[in-house]
Amino acid sequence: MKRHILSVAVLLFACTLVSAQSLRGSYFFETSPQRGKMNAAFAPQVNYVSVPLLGTVGVETWSNVGLGHFAFPAGGSLQTFMHPDVSADSFLSALPDGDPYLKERLEMDLLGGGFRLGANGYASIGVSLLEDGSVLVPKEFLRFAKLNENGSYPGPQVSARIYGALSLGYSHDFGDLVEGLRIGGRVKLLSGLYAGDIDLRKLEIGIDAELVSAATEGEGHLAGISWKDSHLRADDIALRGFAVAVDLGVEYRLRLDGFINGVNLSASVNDLGTALRFNKGVSTLTTGATASFTGLQGISTNYDFKENLQRVIDDFSRLTDISSAPAESYESPVRPSFYAGVEVPFLNEMISVGALYYRTAGFNHLMASLNLSPLYWLNLSVNGTFLGPVNSYGCYAEIIPKNGLGLFFGLNAASLKTSRHHIPINNFSESACLGVNVVFGGK
Repeated sequence: MKRHILSVAVLLFACTLVSAQSLRGSYFFETSPQRGKMNAAFAPQVNYVSVPLLGTVGVETWSNVGLGHFAFPAGGSLQTFMHPDVSADSFLSALPDGDPYLKERLEMDLLGGGFRLGANGYASIGVSLLEDGSVLVPKEFLRFAKLNENGSYPGPQVSARIYGALSLGYSHDFGDLVEGLRIGGRVKLLSGLYAGDIDLRKLEIGIDAELVSAATEGEGHLAGISWKDSHLRADDIALRGFAVAVDLGVEYRLRLDGFINGVNLSASVNDLGTALRFNKGVSTLTTGATASFTGLQGISTNYDFKENLQRVIDDFSRLTDISSAPAESYESPVRPSFYAGVEVPFLNEMISVGALYYRTAGFNHLMASLNLSPLYWLNLSVNGTFLGPVNSYGCYAEIIPKNGLGLFFGLNAASLKTSRHHIPINNFSESACLGVNVVFGGK
């Protein structure tokens, strides 16, 4: 597409980097402080304080495409889909059923901790920095890029935001009323720092023997970012908007005597609340223009080729012009996520198998997990996700002593097959997490 539109897309997405939650590998470990992020009812068997900036650092990217969707063997080497030796049928048939997308999320705990309150309560507090972003490229747009056919096409969509979260949580054991029942909740105050999106809704192209015409139509929003002189500039860090969200969770542990030690059921909903509303430093972006070229008409001895050529260039360059205007507010939606898990422990809870359904970012997933706790202070798991945009496989390891330094690391990937530049061939879907906590008072 046009240079200025693409520059906005690239800059907005570049400022997002990558994102978080391979923490799902910790979901079935009773001693892990990390799993409380997914279910507010979970209470670890230790008190903990996060090491500032290192308590949890997680990155996650997921996509329905990879390098193999855009590069093909042709002419004895690997060529991009735009190469004339790569047929349109080969390229278009390789694309996924839906529009190609790339999404990502980053989460970092700045401060945090959790501790027991009395015999039945557990409280937690956290200050986090989060970022998420996405790029979507309609298949119709890629079809136009390959075939240059006349028509009206939707263009790329890009969004990104950075925000902070202050959370206060409490979980309570209701075993006196119903044995094995625990219920928890968490309140979050979200504060927006930066955000932006742009949607090129329409690109209309017409080419025939007598006329070349084009028209664009699009809009976007910025918060904490300025568009000046065809460049994006980040403003000073400030709190530009707020939202309130809540997490709710429940856990039920049925104890059994025998080889199978019980059945553990859990469910939660996170980030129920209002949209993140930015009301400072907000502007709207618009782009929309038409241009046409009918050839060199009216040529005579006085015809000014330079002037008419410049007029055509100016007309078509306006297709990429973006105008910015101040706005009162801009709402960025906060999308809820859902979790539901079932776990069966055996061999004195040293081994368990679990299944976790979760819905995040509008996608459904089902994860199966084998979990090992051969020692009190050691948790290990391997897992596979088989329902969702792509299949992925992961591992998780955690050292969690009763008193001392707790460490954890998790990794998930859709495919281990990459190019020599380490770009995934099939699906660009990977995540990783790590963190350091000081733990004490373990049971």
